[in-house]
Amino acid sequence: MAADIGQGSFVTFGSVLGAAATHYRVNSISLGGVSRDVVDASHLLTVGGKQFIASEYYDPGELSLEIHHDPSLNPVNLLTNVSTTQACVITFANGGNTTTVWSAFGFASSFEASVPKDDMMTGTLTVKLSGTLFAGS
Repeated sequence: MAADIGQGSFVTFGSVLGAAATHYRVNSISLGGVSRDVVDASHLLTVGGKQFIASEYYDPGELSLEIHHDPSLNPVNLLTNVSTTQACVITFANGGNTTTVWSAFGFASSFEASVPKDDMMTGTLTVKLSGTLFAGS
């Protein structure tokens, strides 16, 4: 496994966001909340500890983008005007000229902005992923 930095990584989000790396000036990309439910398989004759099995389905999680906030781009439109899922593609820079691509469908689920007195205005755009998360293609 190679260790690397994120410089050169970027996200596209359907026709809504385009190349977010240049349009919204992404500072960081976070993917979290990928999980699988646990089903209690214990019964009335179970002795000792509970028994569990993995759910058939998993939650593909959320994608959070820390961006430079530009109020004129109005990222709130992503929440109010687009209710359908869009193709979301994360391209990770793997050093040199190689990349690894992860993809899923998703929709914008939240936006927060921070406007400090003497620092860069930033925002966090969260995309809820839905369906299969294709990793490492």
